[in-house]
Amino acid sequence: MKRQKKDFFAIFFETGLYRIGILVIMCVVMSLISNNFFRWSNFLNIFRQSSVLLVLAACATGCILTHGIDNSIGGVMSLCGCACGWFLNNDFPIAVSILLTLLIGMAFGCINGFLIGVIKIPPFVSTYGVSYIANGLALILMGSDIFSGFPRAFRNLASGNVLGFPLITIIALGVTLLMYLLLQRSNFGKQVYSVGANYTTAKYSGINTLFTLFIVYILSGCGAAIGGILQSARQSAAQAGMGDTFQMTAIASIVIGGTSMAGGEGSVFGAIIGALILTLIVNAMNLLGVPALAQSIVTGAIIVLAVLLDVQMKRIQKNRAEALA
Repeated sequence: MKRQKKDFFAIFFETGLYRIGILVIMCVVMSLISNNFFRWSNFLNIFRQSSVLLVLAACATGCILTHGIDNSIGGVMSLCGCACGWFLNNDFPIAVSILLTLLIGMAFGCINGFLIGVIKIPPFVSTYGVSYIANGLALILMGSDIFSGFPRAFRNLASGNVLGFPLITIIALGVTLLMYLLLQRSNFGKQVYSVGANYTTAKYSGINTLFTLFIVYILSGCGAAIGGILQSARQSAAQAGMGDTFQMTAIASIVIGGTSMAGGEGSVFGAIIGALILTLIVNAMNLLGVPALAQSIVTGAIIVLAVLLDVQMKRIQKNRAEALA
């Protein structure tokens, strides 16, 4: 019986179930504080608010799993949102506009992969520089303008519903499902984890490490492009800097979800939980009437506390494992 308790404790932390517990506790507390929390309209609002963040976090998880990071998410998202708006305002068909925007995001993913995998520039530095390039191009493209007046069919990507459920959330869940299958249920996913756990060992074991790095950063760039498209549809407008607030939030979602910055540990599912936790925090502050200027301070403090809690939980798990050895 004693052994079963230990096994359950290990499973509880190894699978990240305690993060779901945190999510449930947050929902219970919010239901006690605000009568409006458990309304279906509020849940639909939470789904819409979390959709772009879900896409960004899911697609960038692979970068962190390889012991890297994509600091260009915000800049590429801004550029892609502006580019999509430019295409639409210049009478490009919606499908063509979206396709060209995705190609732009993937191109920046290739640039990141080249700088990191071939030139060997550290991911933090290279992707940060690429973010500035993308933001600069967005400013050149936009000037002081804001693109708006998009076709209704495009705006429906964010405002439309399917059987009463937001279309933007369906798209986000579709993207996260694809990323889950790719990283958690495919041979490529195993290669990603191997590269993150030990790059040298993975290379000498026959894994094409350069190809793996290129693909994870291309996927992240594609996710940033999708995020820019969805955010433009959600705002019914595109402007330079529109992705700046999402960059660190997406990375924080991944880390809060249990993906190790040291690489080789984490999951897309954890990133989803992290994104939902952060979205619930913002939703709670909106319901409680917390001033916008104070929300960033509260959010930042909670992110730090969440990461500290995760570190402490892993430390407890490690100590228990050593005690049982």
